[in-house]
Amino acid sequence: MRDKLETIERRTKILEFLITNKETTRKELSIRFKVCSNTIINDLYSIGRIAPIYTKPGKGGGVYILPGYQSSKNYLTEAEENCLYRTIQVVNNEEKKIIGGIIVKFAKNPLRAYSNLLI
Repeated sequence: MRDKLETIERRTKILEFLITNKETTRKELSIRFKVCSNTIINDLYSIGRIAPIYTKPGKGGGVYILPGYQSSKNYLTEAEENCLYRTIQVVNNEEKKIIGGIIVKFAKNPLRAYSNLLI
């Protein structure tokens, strides 16, 4: 069994952890996911592009997710997501942004969807 998670998998689990626990610290995440603090900082930056997380510095600070945030219950099917990926290849830049936003908003794994859009 492998000890470390792949980047997308780790970021998804961090987001799930925040949704469940509402707050944590970088140190706690670093220990839990067996990566250095800088990796957690990069993870939080990426997660922050698709979910309402924020940090507070100093004593009593930490990593938080906005109260009331829940992940979407309505997900794209694999066929729907693949159709959108094919469609995004033939539309103009403005439409690419719109379709990309839809994919990230409704994908079962928004972090993976976001990384697929960067390719």
